[in-house]
Amino acid sequence: MQLTADWVVGFVDGEGCFHVGLVEHPNMSTGYQVLPEFTVVQHERDIQVLYALKRFFGFGVVRKNHADRYAYRVRKLKHLEQLCEFFLKHPLKTRKNVDFRKFRRVVLMMKEGRHLTREGLAEIIDLASSMNTGDRPRLEAIKAQLAAG
Repeated sequence: MQLTADWVVGFVDGEGCFHVGLVEHPNMSTGYQVLPEFTVVQHERDIQVLYALKRFFGFGVVRKNHADRYAYRVRKLKHLEQLCEFFLKHPLKTRKNVDFRKFRRVVLMMKEGRHLTREGLAEIIDLASSMNTGDRPRLEAIKAQLAAG
């Protein structure tokens, strides 16, 4: 299966997810680790599309997700930077482009090391909570904890 840039943009507009997670990590200067991730999930019958995405980008992994679902995931910062460059050159057409732009800001902040400061982490939390609305209450609680010192 040979994919084109236009096909990838359309597919990711419908099926892709840009997510920024936070997990407690006592060895980090802020007490939290920032985990940006790009994911596309498909039913196992369409797993070939996930492997085609992996070949197209030249990085990422395909793993079982839940039950009969599989996911193509990109988590390495250098690969996320490359992914962001692709979507800058080939913009998403839906509202997902707004989330992508926020996601890219987080990736750039991490590249600069800003996720290792309280101020930078607070800014990342604001971006993530506007993208990942299901995580908003938890992220806001972490931000309040950071502000309290």
